Formats: sequence, structure tokens, C-alpha cells
Amino acid sequence: MGVRNLYEPDARSDSRHGLQEQGSVRSESVSSSHDSEASNVLVHTVLDSNRRDLFASYPAVTVRYPMESVDEYVYIQRNEELLLKIRPDVQHPVLSVLFPLSMQDPGLFKCFLVGAQSLYEWRRFPHQAKPSQTMMRMQSEAISSLQKRLALPAAHMDDGLVLSVLHLMVADACLRDLPSLKSHLGGIRQILALRGGLGTSPSHQAVRALLTTVEFYVALGQYLQVSADDLIAVPSQRIQYVPHPFPPDVCRDLSSLPIGLAEAALSGRISVQCIKLLTSVAQWAPLIDDPESSPDSNLDAQTRYCRLFCEPREFSRNAVVLLLSLQRAGLTSGIEHVICLGLAIAVRHLSGENRTNFFDHATLDAVIMNVKAVDTPTVPESELIIWLALVINWRTQSAGPQPIADDLLDYVIDSFPASRTWKSVSVISRKFFWFDRFQSEWEKCWQWGLQRYRQRFLASK
Repeated sequence: MGVRNLYEPDARSDSRHGLQEQGSVRSESVSSSHDSEASNVLVHTVLDSNRRDLFASYPAVTVRYPMESVDEYVYIQRNEELLLKIRPDVQHPVLSVLFPLSMQDPGLFKCFLVGAQSLYEWRRFPHQAKPSQTMMRMQSEAISSLQKRLALPAAHMDDGLVLSVLHLMVADACLRDLPSLKSHLGGIRQILALRGGLGTSPSHQAVRALLTTVEFYVALGQYLQVSADDLIAVPSQRIQYVPHPFPPDVCRDLSSLPIGLAEAALSGRISVQCIKLLTSVAQWAPLIDDPESSPDSNLDAQTRYCRLFCEPREFSRNAVVLLLSLQRAGLTSGIEHVICLGLAIAVRHLSGENRTNFFDHATLDAVIMNVKAVDTPTVPESELIIWLALVINWRTQSAGPQPIADDLLDYVIDSFPASRTWKSVSVISRKFFWFDRFQSEWEKCWQWGLQRYRQRFLASK
């Protein structure tokens, strides 16, 4: 196989994907690029037209579609933050695990194209829910392929079937088609129930992460009252509080938590379900540190990235489901809301890197409202609030200042004298989940908060 120039047209790729029409498509893209720039939407990049199908490796499809959406999908996933500034590049599970599966399966590839194309159009037309003609043709072919797959014996054991439905759910979300999204969600849950759930292999963890992301936003929409409450889409959890002395299983869970969280839980104002949720964080939090210093340093990179892709997202989904259950039970505020919202923001807040800004801002509003609603917090609860306010402020600043996050930190510095020296804040923070790699950044965020506090103090004189 000879070396090819990436910036010259490829006859094989053109014939395979219908790029003989590329001239007209590119002329249209050139004429519209100025309009795109004027409206501040994405424009065609080098990736859109040059990476293409280097070795004619895309599966054959009956209808010839442009592949710009695939190029952009790969490019964006390479730059996506997995969790807390961890960017695996090409080792991102979507690219290292799920994308190869789609490339090996023509039927799955059709559904993958639907998901990629829906994201491609969503970024360019953020206020338009109507799909393009290309998108509708892709959907029709993908659904036809999926129906044939469903008719096969033991279809429920087919990982490709589960992943195909997930790609169609991405399109449902982009098109704001909530009924179809919930219908697909119900179907995929039935499939998983028939097969006894998913395992812990890299592919299953990646699939769990995608499914959990959808469930997270469905539940969050209901908790924030953006969408109607739906007990079928998001069933409620049973909420249980236990008095002292705690049962042995609760004591075991507390023993696995950082001392700050354990002390807060000893107040008895945190439910058993919330304690177990925090225990799950303690299982994957060590993976955030540098692999060489982590107790799980023997993990290979793929296993580590797949766990960090899956487990934090499952925690965030479970946290929002717990919040919704508390809300349904009439427990609309309190320290549990602060814990679940704060940690979910730390995991899932994308700071403008994706089109989830509405949810990001709404969760920030909700957490500051709940912090102010905590009535006479105990010392451990006050320390928990100080730590969470610092982490949230740091987490939400990566794409630029977030006034709401600054307001939260400002309120905490005004309200809790222990938060007014870095020595005290660092001692408190080390009682919770602490990462040495972020120490300087956390201190810088606190210094900015203290500077604003001093300015307010001087202005009040």
C-alpha cells in the first residue's frame, strides 16, 4: 500500500461514498461559510474535507452520504474531557472501544451515522428541531436495519443492538423528541433486563456510560422541572434514615468514606441511600490521581479510562435520581441536595464545551439555593459546604468566569469564617476528596474569592 497525500482527492473514497457530488456540496459550503461565521456557528474545517476515508475503511452503505459528521465526531471526542481535566485523546473509550465496533458492523454503522449527523446538525442549528433531508434518509435506513436485527434469534444478547438503539437515542435528544427518547429508553431497559444487565468489559462499560448519560439528563430535566414528572422513565427510590446506633452495613459504608464525609453523615441527616452513593465515589475517586501515584496503578490505561468514563456518570445519574426521589417525598432542600448537586456538577459540568449550558446553569442555581436553605449547619456540614463551594467554583471556570459559581463561593466566604484563610480551607478540603494535582488551581480560585471578599468589606465601610 503506497503512501497517499492526505490533501489530494481519493478516487476510491469518492466512488464509495458518492463524493462525485462533492463539488456542489463544497461550493454550497463555501457560499454559506460567511453566513455561518456571522451567526457564530461552526464552519467546515480541514477535518471536514481532508481526513475523509483514508483507506476506504468505512462499511458499505446503500445510500451515499457525506462523512463530515464522522470526521467532526472523531475530532470532538479526541478533545473531550473525560473527567476533571483528564483527556485521553484517541484512548477515549468512545474512540478506542465503541467506534471500532461501529466500523466492523454495517448495520451498527448506519445507526452511528444517525447519531453523528444529528450532533453535526445540532451544533450548526441550535434552535432548529427539524431534521435535514439527509438526516431523515439516514434515520429511515438505520431504523430498517435495526428492525431486521431485532428479528434475529437471541437478539437481546447482541451488544450491537444495544449500541444501535443508543445512537438513535442521541438523535432523539438532538431533535428534542422526548417521547421517542423515552420509548427507546424503555426498549433498551427491556433488552438489558432480558440479558441480565451489562458486565464490566471495556465495551460494556462504554455502553453503560452512554446509556447513563441519557438517563442523567432525563432525570435532571424532571428534577429541575423542565419536563413533566414521569415515574416510568425515572422510578423513585425508597428513602431511609436510620438513628444511632447505625446498623453494621451503614458503619462499613462510613468507614470507606473520607473523614469529612463520614463526620457529616454521623449527624443522621443523610439518608442510607446518600451514604451508599458516596461510597461509590470512594471507589473511583483514586483513579483521578496520576496513575503512578494511584493505589490502582497496575490498571492498564484502557481499563482506567473506561472506568472513569462509566462509573462517575453512573454516580451522577444515581445522584439526580436520589434528588428527584427526595423532591417527590416532599424533602425539597437540605444537605443531601447540596451533596448530590455539588458532586454531580463536579463530574458533569461541561463549562460551555458542549450544548448543555442550560442544565449547567440551572444546576448551579439549584445548588446555591440549597446551600442557603441549610438551616443551622453543623461543623462537619459547614466544612462540607466550604469544600464543595471551592470545587464547584474551580470546576466551572475552565471555559471562562461563571458569576453564579463566584456567587456561591462569595456566600460561603461571607458566611463561614473558617473559609477566610487558605491554611484553614486546605486543612478542611483534605478531609474530603483531595487531589494534589489540583492544589495550586484550587488555591488560585480561593484567592480570587478572598480578593472579592476584601473588596466588599472595604466598600461596606
